[in-house]
Amino acid sequence: MEQSEQLTVKQSSSNYWVVQSGAVELSGGVMRKAAESERELMRRLRQRTAKMRSAAPRRPRAVEHPSR
Repeated sequence: MEQSEQLTVKQSSSNYWVVQSGAVELSGGVMRKAAESERELMRRLRQRTAKMRSAAPRRPRAVEHPSR
């Protein structure tokens, strides 16, 4: 998932509220307030994940050697 992609709340044709990132529906709820709460939760989780990734020590990638 792209970090810079904005999360939006829209009402679907079946009157269900959905949280979207671009064209992808990620979550939703029966009421708009529920979908907005889901959006806020996802926003906080994205921030937390980005913070944890930036603070994590870098590990060298494993190098595969051709079999002999």
